[in-house]
Amino acid sequence: MGLWAYPAGVELREGSVTIHTDVTGSAARMGHRLVIAVEDWSASVTMARRKPTAVVFRAALTSLTVVSGTGGLTPLTAIDKQVIKRNAAKTLDSAAHPEVVFKSSALSVTGDQVTVVGELTIHAVAAPLTATVTIVDGRATASIPVRQSDFGVKAYSLMLGQLKVADEVVVELAVEVPLQ
Repeated sequence: MGLWAYPAGVELREGSVTIHTDVTGSAARMGHRLVIAVEDWSASVTMARRKPTAVVFRAALTSLTVVSGTGGLTPLTAIDKQVIKRNAAKTLDSAAHPEVVFKSSALSVTGDQVTVVGELTIHAVAAPLTATVTIVDGRATASIPVRQSDFGVKAYSLMLGQLKVADEVVVELAVEVPLQ
């Protein structure tokens, strides 16, 4: 059952996609480790002989929403979340590059895991990416580290770089795979 039951393909739009950040620098204890939701995303899985052969994932950067923040000297406020969202839009230049796209070039299935190899495009820069997706009970999950610098994105910083977002962020996927 699950994903393998689809003969031609399936569009996935239910579940969650979140970005987890960390902070670095000599003043790192002042910063918040963030969880940012991607509200507008989709994944298209092409099937052949009941096996996945291609994946295209798209995410709208204009749909980022700050969910939570841990650490920092003070709790994260609603105003802080708005400021963070504006700073993320500026850092990612989402007005000029509003979408992140991943296109697979190879997939291999071993039990409940799918290794996906392809190209991720952020900020109009493409770089290779390999991810392992686990599919169990109608849910596809993955934890994918992404280095911003690989895509020409300079991590947000303040206080002359004493506090900055870590170069590597982690994209967490928990996507519902409709059962047939």
